[in-house]
Amino acid sequence: MICASAVSGFKSGIFAVDHCHGSGVVRGVLCQSCNFLLGNARDDVDVLLGAIKYLLKDHAAEPWNQGARRAEVLAERQERRLTARLAQSERALDAAEQRVKELEAVLVEVAEDTAVAARRRARDADAVEKFVGEFIVPAPSGSSRVTAGALRTAWADWAAGVSCPVQSLHEALHRLGGRHRRSSTGRYWDGVALRSPSRPDART
Repeated sequence: MICASAVSGFKSGIFAVDHCHGSGVVRGVLCQSCNFLLGNARDDVDVLLGAIKYLLKDHAAEPWNQGARRAEVLAERQERRLTARLAQSERALDAAEQRVKELEAVLVEVAEDTAVAARRRARDADAVEKFVGEFIVPAPSGSSRVTAGALRTAWADWAAGVSCPVQSLHEALHRLGGRHRRSSTGRYWDGVALRSPSRPDART
């Protein structure tokens, strides 16, 4: 009544009379294999359904049935990992090369700015030397003081509004013997004097 076999499987040739062990109700006649099937499953429907699912499952996909294919799968996975790492390394290399280009561009700008600054310093130093040569002379001891404001005004008149490189001007005045001092009325210079320029229209 389960397998529809015409052979009982018992030596006697007689089919087994199956009954419910709980209620005693007769359920039908079974061959030896089907009778043992129910007995070994303890009449548990869940066990029998589990056996059906087990039989229907594709066991060819199980790892223990892979054999050579499993080695191929592992090799494919390793290749995918290596390919991903290679792509990541290439992206990192591209980013590094781009950063190097950006830094090189910055260095070019810095070099240009440095060259401009150097030319500006040379121009300012030359302007100071010309200004001192035309406007400033060493003054004998006891001469009147020259205020810092007078020096700034003289520079502005001579340089046509160009800002004065104060440090360079101070160094040049010190070389002439000037001394930069402070009083209650402001800053002044001793040891140097202003004179009229030999070329009143001189400009830097």
